[in-house]
Amino acid sequence: MKRILSRRAILRGAGVALTLPWMESLVPKAARAQAATYPVRYMPIYLPNGAPDLWRPPGQGAGASWQLSPILEPFAELKAKMLAFTNFENGSTFNADGSSSVEPSHGRQPGAWLTCVDPGQVRQELGVDEANGISIDQIMAQSAVFKDKTALPSLQVGLSTVLSYCDGQPCSNSRSVSWSAPTTPMYKKVDPLEVFNQITGVVSGSDPSTPTDPNAELRARRTKTVVDAVLENANRTRATLGRSDQLRMDEFLSSVQAVEKRVTVVSQGMVAAGCQIVQAPTMATVMPDAPRQNTETYNKGDHADVMNDLIVMALQCDATRIITYMLEDERSEFTYDHVTKRTFTEAGSVETTGTCPEYHGGGQHGSADDFGAITWWNCGKVADLCRKLDAIPEGNGTLLDNCVIHFGSCMHGSNHACNEIPTVIIGGGGGKLALDQHIVFDVRPLRDLHYTIANAVFGLGLADVGKLATGMPPALINEMLAV
Repeated sequence: MKRILSRRAILRGAGVALTLPWMESLVPKAARAQAATYPVRYMPIYLPNGAPDLWRPPGQGAGASWQLSPILEPFAELKAKMLAFTNFENGSTFNADGSSSVEPSHGRQPGAWLTCVDPGQVRQELGVDEANGISIDQIMAQSAVFKDKTALPSLQVGLSTVLSYCDGQPCSNSRSVSWSAPTTPMYKKVDPLEVFNQITGVVSGSDPSTPTDPNAELRARRTKTVVDAVLENANRTRATLGRSDQLRMDEFLSSVQAVEKRVTVVSQGMVAAGCQIVQAPTMATVMPDAPRQNTETYNKGDHADVMNDLIVMALQCDATRIITYMLEDERSEFTYDHVTKRTFTEAGSVETTGTCPEYHGGGQHGSADDFGAITWWNCGKVADLCRKLDAIPEGNGTLLDNCVIHFGSCMHGSNHACNEIPTVIIGGGGGKLALDQHIVFDVRPLRDLHYTIANAVFGLGLADVGKLATGMPPALINEMLAV
């Protein structure tokens, strides 16, 4: 059911269209007798390079019969709102015998993470250099369930600051996991200011040949914030609200102002560091000479924090209900010198001394502890995001309860195998998911997870998802569904 909002819920001014969170005072009087309906959001979050073996949670089943693993420790406060899975595979997308060897792994497996289609097969069929299946996030965005419900059909964001090596494959396979059409990869935006402007309606093209919004440039010269731009409209709207909604609006506008300030600092720091922000890279034979580590002006932790804030803002104000988030390009070669080393045992992990190395060679193919520490840090940033969503009340629950966050990777880990794929779900899917479980399969195609979420949670009614080389038909994962 489409959420009911009046025109007063959108604050406008000087090139800004800022959508307010849901407020009872803004629902038309004729509809106030109806129960408020809240949208269910979908967010796949991509982890590059797989994960160490200690990702797998001990135990299986529900509640106290399973525990978080040492790598998943940062999710401790959220265990009751999680589903962990073991033994998903995506080799069946590539290999008729369902085997898990898919090479070159970094250049092929990421493209199939949300499509469950072999990009190479699509390229061959179409006779083009770059192609793939339509990813599940974009199948959702184009469906009647989501289409035209929000200002932004979907949003693609990420943290990569340097173009990754593409393993001799089309770079769209490893730098994008979202595809809106067979020849249209949806590349992520990594500049927080560009994402902020898109959310608030101040859309400026990242293509240098595209003129930027003059209102955005005018605000920048005058150091005028988005809230300043909509203040007159905001004051008129505030006068129509009840007391509790006035307080909620004040809190929301204050948070927008704070996010904009942090966004500007991080964005300017990226420019000062010489980071190359590219909208749609394709084939690259030489990796660009760009910073591959933190600098005096750029810190990946700050980048992740502000991107989390932007994601929360986009979902809270219903700018979009679908966000695809790549923590890095696949085969990430960023040096994680902002992360302190840790040592891991089956009992947990402890911080030690020194900082972590480059992600791919020094982490995935280096020390298991360093690989664990980098993955643990990424888990922590995703957990931070989920806690922020869980702190926002929505109906009888929270915003997180009305989300499906699919956090995982395309490969197992340092062995590059396309089985035992690290996968967790956080969020209740609007009450559709049976949470606090670790489900262990003998083996299960990743395709079935997308099929179940699309049909059993969002009601898309899809006959199939992807195209498995094994020809195996899709099936619902009933264990993950609430009765």
